[in-house]
Amino acid sequence: MDSLNRVIKVEQITENTYPHHGHGVETNVALQRFYAQRNMYLTGFTLFLSLILNRTFFMILDLLKSEEKMEVIKKEASQQSKEYERALESETKLKKEVKELSEIVASHAGAKADLESLKKQAKQQQSEYLRMADENSAMEMKLMGSNSKKEAKKDI
Repeated sequence: MDSLNRVIKVEQITENTYPHHGHGVETNVALQRFYAQRNMYLTGFTLFLSLILNRTFFMILDLLKSEEKMEVIKKEASQQSKEYERALESETKLKKEVKELSEIVASHAGAKADLESLKKQAKQQQSEYLRMADENSAMEMKLMGSNSKKEAKKDI
């Protein structure tokens, strides 16, 4: 603001200077005008550069923060990829275990079916044995009964 006021003041002095004052006065006024304008441009340019520098500083600060975040994200991504690989390995192991267990279950189911058929067969054999034993007993009783009758007839 001061440099702008100085330029305005020098312009007023230039307007008020009369041509009859001489060559030295005109040169002195032109020199003051030159310095005032130069100072105004320098001040404006400095103000512009300070704004640019401030904005550049914050952009660099944002860039640094973004780079730090990117590093953190990269670390997290590498940890997650390692965890993903571990999970895949454990999933593969678990699938193998499930397959083995399903094979064991299938073989046990076959053994259980065999056991059931053996139980049925044993039950059938036992019932047949009991039927045959009863039949044998009945035949022996019949035979004993007929032998007793023969002995009774002999005794008579």
